[in-house]
Amino acid sequence: METNQRQKNMSKSESLAKLMALEVEAIAMGKQIKNEAAVARQELADRQRKGLTGDAAIAHYNEWMQRYGMEHLKVRKEVES
Repeated sequence: METNQRQKNMSKSESLAKLMALEVEAIAMGKQIKNEAAVARQELADRQRKGLTGDAAIAHYNEWMQRYGMEHLKVRKEVES
């Protein structure tokens, strides 16, 4: 009986540790998204102030994403075959 209780307690502590790790990850993701949104707002304001449209706007956006380490958000044009 005592062994079963230890296993339950260990399982609870493992579950708690996993939940705490998930919390840390979720907080980090929230901070990252907040930072990305701030950069995107600044980029948009700058692009609109400069009156950029079309390919120039895409290039401007991609430059900002590159500059701020957000390459995963860059616009990728499909290669025409």
